[in-house]
Amino acid sequence: MRPIGEIHLPFHDKRHTPIQSSRSTVRGQVEVYPAYAAGLRDLAGFSHLILLYVFHQSDGYALSVTPFLDDQEHGLFATRYPQRPNPIGLSVVRLLAMDYNMLEIEGVDVLEGTPAARH
Repeated sequence: MRPIGEIHLPFHDKRHTPIQSSRSTVRGQVEVYPAYAAGLRDLAGFSHLILLYVFHQSDGYALSVTPFLDDQEHGLFATRYPQRPNPIGLSVVRLLAMDYNMLEIEGVDVLEGTPAARH
């Protein structure tokens, strides 16, 4: 998997990110690399985007985890825990505006500089 851009947000520490994108009103930007900008044509007509990204600061994983705000252990795949065997994340975000290769989005829960992914 290769990144097609970077996500820009005010979060530089995992401890300060929202719990999940659906509960976030945080605004940010997706900077799509110019080589991929032509693929954004006609995107402005959409209200939401499915944003795939790489948990670039994830190191290792366990198959049983205790999620944030929970006191019980759960199987990793029953949670949104970011340390995973394949560090791929997904958020449904609201598209607010776009200008060439810059997408203004709302409802995101990742760190500054997170690579936006393509498959």
